[in-house]
Amino acid sequence: MFLVETWLKEEGAATLIEACPPNYKFYQSIRTNKRGGGIAVIFSDKLSCNEINLGTFTSFEYLAIKVKTDHSLLLITLYRPPKSSPTFLSDFSTLVSAVLTNYDRIIITGDFNIHVNKSGDSNGKDLLNTLDGFGLHQYVTEATHQLGNTLDLVISQPANINNISVSDIAISDHYCVLFEFPFTIHSNRETGATHKRCINESAQQKITELISSRDLLNGHKSLDEMVAGFNSNLKEILDEVAPLKTKRSSRVKTSPWINESVREKKRQCRAAERAWRKSKLEVNRIILKEHIITYNNTIRTERKNYLSKIITDHHNNTRVLFSTIEKVLNPGPVCDMLSLATTPKCEEFAEFFTNKILAIRAEIIRDPNYLQDAPIKEPPTLQTFSAITEDDLYKLIKHSKRSTCSLDPIPTFLMKNNFNYISTPLLQIINTSILSGIFPSAFKTAVVTL
Repeated sequence: MFLVETWLKEEGAATLIEACPPNYKFYQSIRTNKRGGGIAVIFSDKLSCNEINLGTFTSFEYLAIKVKTDHSLLLITLYRPPKSSPTFLSDFSTLVSAVLTNYDRIIITGDFNIHVNKSGDSNGKDLLNTLDGFGLHQYVTEATHQLGNTLDLVISQPANINNISVSDIAISDHYCVLFEFPFTIHSNRETGATHKRCINESAQQKITELISSRDLLNGHKSLDEMVAGFNSNLKEILDEVAPLKTKRSSRVKTSPWINESVREKKRQCRAAERAWRKSKLEVNRIILKEHIITYNNTIRTERKNYLSKIITDHHNNTRVLFSTIEKVLNPGPVCDMLSLATTPKCEEFAEFFTNKILAIRAEIIRDPNYLQDAPIKEPPTLQTFSAITEDDLYKLIKHSKRSTCSLDPIPTFLMKNNFNYISTPLLQIINTSILSGIFPSAFKTAVVTL
């Protein structure tokens, strides 16, 4: 997706992060020291893309992206302000002549603010003549602005572009230009098998209903039997409602804040769009714009709530907090720590802590007169264990981490959500263990992950 006049500044990356669908990345170019302008390109992470610099031009803004394909491909998004410098054609010719010699195929898109649809427009004639001289073709033949002019162009070599169309998507005075460009990609995604359960809102409600209606201990009195019954009942409920499924995955990310409320707003947008495209009435267009605004606001709210919940649930886990903030404010490739484990870096790391230890030792008072024999006290001993209350159990579960072990009968978040129904059998298991001094055999197994 090629965007012009984004009006974003240096801190505008968060806006593009919010706008990107799952598994999409972006590059952007901002206009410094002035209002307006700005270019952004949003692309699937299946594409191997790199931003390149083709020089500086004063008459227009541009963003150049090199795509790794079987043949060298360059995508240029360009924005020419309405009151541009008279050197535009000269600068544009310099840019095109430089890339044509280095790339097999190029696509130039953007808002040129030149009326190529008007035969009497001198700027339009000069631009088309320039393109013809380079063996390039301008594909857009319909109006791309609400005033009826063709300002947004798609330029490439002949026979490169297919199925070009112009569509009013009711969010700007410019229309959306759609086209197809076939090429073979070099995917960046890794494929593999994943094992997942579908635990959506309806599944959670069903799990709660089954837990509340079942005797989780099966009437057992022995501690090991109670634990076995508790675990097996919860696992059976989970397998019944959300069975574990194996899927071939390409490591595709999802947007976890997309819930049923967001999906309903999206369905309303699609219905409003169909009504407007069928009737072409202005009133339906206004209704569509209102639905789009509501849909975007809903996504923004749900995303905010999702991130706020992560911060609240992991307020004591700095690793999760810093990781979340990094993903929101600075998306991109994760730093490979193994690449930093070079011999000089290891020596620097060791030297830093060695010097720190030496500095601490140097500050310690060495005068033996200051050293006195401390009285030795008998250490406190624990004679008996006391049974815990339901309030004690609630505090333990409430403040526990949301991470789940593969040995757990159900995910931790389901355990927390259904505390009212599992507290009684769980409390019975814990107090039986405490008062009898017996540790359940099922709890003597651990899983170590690397």
